[in-house]
Amino acid sequence: MLAGFHSVGLSKHPIAVAIEKVAAAGYKAIELNAETLPWAEAHVTPQTPATERAAIVARAKAGGLSISAVSAHVPMVEADPASRHAAVAFVNGCIELARDVDAPIVHILSGQVPSNTSETEAWNWFAETVAATTERAEASGIVLGIEAIAGHLFRSIDDYRRLACDLSGVPFKINFDPSHLVVQGEDPVRVVEEHGARIVHVHMKDGDGHFPNFTFPPLGAGKVDFDSLLSRLAQIGYKGTLSVEYEAQVYGYHESEEQILNHGRSFLSSRGLS
Repeated sequence: MLAGFHSVGLSKHPIAVAIEKVAAAGYKAIELNAETLPWAEAHVTPQTPATERAAIVARAKAGGLSISAVSAHVPMVEADPASRHAAVAFVNGCIELARDVDAPIVHILSGQVPSNTSETEAWNWFAETVAATTERAEASGIVLGIEAIAGHLFRSIDDYRRLACDLSGVPFKINFDPSHLVVQGEDPVRVVEEHGARIVHVHMKDGDGHFPNFTFPPLGAGKVDFDSLLSRLAQIGYKGTLSVEYEAQVYGYHESEEQILNHGRSFLSSRGLS
């Protein structure tokens, strides 16, 4: 397993600077953020020009970093059909971007159920978009993963089983983020035990409290049992990236970039991660 860092934790910097900082801290991989958040701008989008894509590849290679994934998080179940179409176009654009920067994985989320929309209808929309974007990813040599998010339509461990049943033969994978599960009272180890073969990328992020009253504190300060989790991942032969996703500043934690980078790296190193 490789120690990685999600560029969302360095959102104040251009991606070139983020790559240099992640490499200098001793990580082996960087995840590229394509999501616009209230507290963070995207580092890459489908509009990122070809020259910048090439520069990202060159800088990552110079720093000894692989690019583990592109985080293409946009709501996929908006009530407006044009918005759903735009979301699919965005993910497809991120798939092309991933191909250009040698990132093997693009991962998505569902978004929240729109008002005046049933969960059944929203679920059907999401299943359609997963089928379409997975097909597009497969044609481009990219793997499409889904992340379960607290408060979203697609949020639970059982949702992976339900979607697999609904989309039999569609090879979607899992971007495994234990923090969103633990704050819903679920045991993240179940994902490894029940869906281990689908896990292609892992977020290292802690969680505390219970949705909707929860936080994502620094690693080790929440309720995720990372030792058990990493042990089970090793047992099933997971060899992918463990990507430190830092969002604790949103919940009142005040750490410098150096502290964030070094703590994440030492947390992984103490558990034998290269």
